[in-house]
Amino acid sequence: MKKILLILLTILLTGCTQSQVKELPPTIHMVVTTDIHVIDPSLVENKSLYDDLSLNYGDGRLLNYSGDILQIFIDEMIQTKLEYVIITGDLTLDGEKSSHEWLAKQLDKLIQADIQPLVIPGNHDIMSPTSRTYGSPSTYTPTLSAEEFASIYKNYGYKNALYRDENSLSYVYELRDNAWILMLDTAMYYENTSLGAESSGKIPSETFDWIETIGALAKENGVELISSTHHSLIQHNSYFNSSYTLLNTLKAQRIFDEQNIRVNLSGHLHAQTIAQKELTNGNITDICTSSLLTYTNQYGDIHYTPFNNFDYKTKEVDVETWAQTNSTNPDLLEFEEYSYAYFKHASTSRGADRFISKGYNDEQVASLQEAKGILNCYYFSGSANEVRDDFVETDFYQWLIEQDDDTKSYILTMIQESPIYPKEISIPLNS
Repeated sequence: MKKILLILLTILLTGCTQSQVKELPPTIHMVVTTDIHVIDPSLVENKSLYDDLSLNYGDGRLLNYSGDILQIFIDEMIQTKLEYVIITGDLTLDGEKSSHEWLAKQLDKLIQADIQPLVIPGNHDIMSPTSRTYGSPSTYTPTLSAEEFASIYKNYGYKNALYRDENSLSYVYELRDNAWILMLDTAMYYENTSLGAESSGKIPSETFDWIETIGALAKENGVELISSTHHSLIQHNSYFNSSYTLLNTLKAQRIFDEQNIRVNLSGHLHAQTIAQKELTNGNITDICTSSLLTYTNQYGDIHYTPFNNFDYKTKEVDVETWAQTNSTNPDLLEFEEYSYAYFKHASTSRGADRFISKGYNDEQVASLQEAKGILNCYYFSGSANEVRDDFVETDFYQWLIEQDDDTKSYILTMIQESPIYPKEISIPLNS
C-alpha cells in the first residue's frame, strides 16, 4: 500500500511548483505563533467573564484583548513583508464555528498582502463541548467538524497543500522546491465527550505511514522536511505532564529521525521553551513558542535556509506603539506592565491552600505565592535565565531549599529546569 501511495505522489509531484512561478530568495522568512484563542466578538456580551475563565484556570491569557492583539500582530506581519505565518493550533477560545469564520476573515488580510498563513488545529478547535457565548445567560454556540475546519481554512494551507493525509488534518506545504513543511494534526478531538475536550495529543498510526511516504518522496527529490505540531515532540519540563507532549512521542521521534526531520515547531504549553534530543541520526529540536496572549506576548521570527541553517528568535507584539495612535485604553498604552501584572496575578490566584495545609503562616504563604507568580512570569516568557543567579542568592531561596520536597518543587521546577536559551537558537542543517 505504501509503495502504491509513493508512486501516486511521485506522479503528482511533476506538476508546476512554486519556484517555477517566481524567483525566490534562498532564505525563507516566516513567523510562528500559537494559542491565539480568538473569539468572535459577536459572541461576547460580558467581557468580565473572560477574567473569571482565565484567572480560574490560572493561565493568564489576555482573553479580553485577543482580538486587539491579533489585529496588531497582523499589521506587524504586513509591515515586515515576510512570506509565511504559521499558527500551530488553538486558533479559537473553545472551537466556536463563528470564531473560526471570524479568524479566517482576519487572516485574509495576510493573503491580500502576499503572505501565506498555514494553520493546524489544537485541542480547543474542533468538536468542542464547551463552545459557548459569554453573556447572561451563557448559551451553547455551534462548534465545527474536522471537514468544516479544512473548508473554512482552505486558503490557509489546505487548498494549496502539496499533499493531504486522508486520516487526519495533516498536510504538506511547499515552502521552496527544496523545502517542505509537515503541518501535523495532533489533536484528539475524536475523543471529546460531553464532559470535556481531550487535551492530550498524538499522531495516528496511519499518519505515521503517510509521514514515511512523504519522507521517502522528499529524499528522492532532494527536499528537506521540517514539521509543525500543536503538542510537543519532546518533553520540555517535568512540570508539563503527558497531556502536553505527544502520547506516542518516542515513536514520533524515531520516525522523524529516520526521515531526517530536525526541526519541529510546537505550541500548547503556553511557554517559551526550546528542547533538543540526540537520536540515532542526529539532534531533533522542538521549538515551543509561547501563547500570543500571555506575557510577553511574543512570536517566533524565523530565517530558514534549507540544508544550511534554521535561525529562530522571539519578538514581542508592539501593542504600546500601536496604542499611542489608535487607543486611549490605559491597559494597552502601558501594555507590558499590564500583561506582566495580569499573568503574575493569574499565577498566584490558585495554590495557597496547599501551603496553608502545611502549616505555613500568612506571611510565609504570601511569600511563596509571590515567588511562584514572579518565577512563572519569567519561565513562561522564556526569561528565567535572567533571574536565576540573583534568585538563588536571596534569603528566601536559602529558606525555601530547607522546606519539604513538594513545596520546593512547586516553586522551583520552572526555574531549575528551564533551558538556558529558550528565546533563540541557530540550528545548523548541513551536518
